[in-house]
Amino acid sequence: MIRIGIVGIGYLGRIHVSVLQELTAQFEIVGIYDHKPIDGLETSAALQALPFFESYQALIGAVDAVAVIASTPAHFLLAKEALLAGKAVFIEKPMCATLKEAQELHEFALQQQSFLQVGHVERFNPVLAAASSYITSHKLLAYDSCRTASFQQRGSEVSVVLDLMIHDLDLLLAHTSSKVLAIEVVAKSKKSSFSDEVEASIAFEDGLKAKLFASRISDQRQRTLRLQMPKHTIALDLLEKTASVQLNSGSGTEALKVIPSNALQTQWLDFASAYHAGHAPRVGAEAGLRALELALEIDARAQAQIAQNSKHFIQ
Repeated sequence: MIRIGIVGIGYLGRIHVSVLQELTAQFEIVGIYDHKPIDGLETSAALQALPFFESYQALIGAVDAVAVIASTPAHFLLAKEALLAGKAVFIEKPMCATLKEAQELHEFALQQQSFLQVGHVERFNPVLAAASSYITSHKLLAYDSCRTASFQQRGSEVSVVLDLMIHDLDLLLAHTSSKVLAIEVVAKSKKSSFSDEVEASIAFEDGLKAKLFASRISDQRQRTLRLQMPKHTIALDLLEKTASVQLNSGSGTEALKVIPSNALQTQWLDFASAYHAGHAPRVGAEAGLRALELALEIDARAQAQIAQNSKHFIQ
């Protein structure tokens, strides 16, 4: 059993606690820590029953592993301190607030041979598992993703690229090691000071073409992927949990069987399995770094475009 501490008891932190409380054979939640006093947090009875540590250092000293679910700007220092203490670390996406921080954390984890998992939970979506044999055994030619949601104040401290699109960037990069050749971005800002809607077209050196769309100002909630291989095309609905394969010859569509599962729970089971086996988790520091690097490149182009459009509007 892994003795684990949770850092950050916001909306997402409470969800992680709830999932871990169900995995009693794998985890013991030793306690929680938040920079806000527990009295100032909206907590459930189950959460209030957990020990609340007065300092992060005290929590680190009492556990085998730490789950960093705090705000993104705090990820680097919290994760590094836990790794320095020899603890296994789970860190929510995005891995860090800056590329420099992510690179340093990645290098440190390598040097110390530390256990570090990044929370790209879509890797564990049962729809991906249903289509895995088709995806891994064929060359990916084209990748199209659409991820939309209505605006929420939570998450608006970063752009839609770091909030939503980074999920699909991670899934894309999990299926190619080719270098990026070109990026084109169309962006708009409506509800926040960052990009709220972005379309990114990416060309890779091996010929792969990717088009990703993410919006947090939509009336509809969507999470879809379309993957084109030489002989077939896979359509995945990550939200509705459906998957189908169509031969490019047009000779019919086959629905794939999706076995229902909780992706967040599966992610934590992967953490426990890798930890006990002494091998790297499915989504390690390198994957988190690659996704962040591409996300920040797209985000920089999006912000530059928004700033330019705003300048023209003012003039």
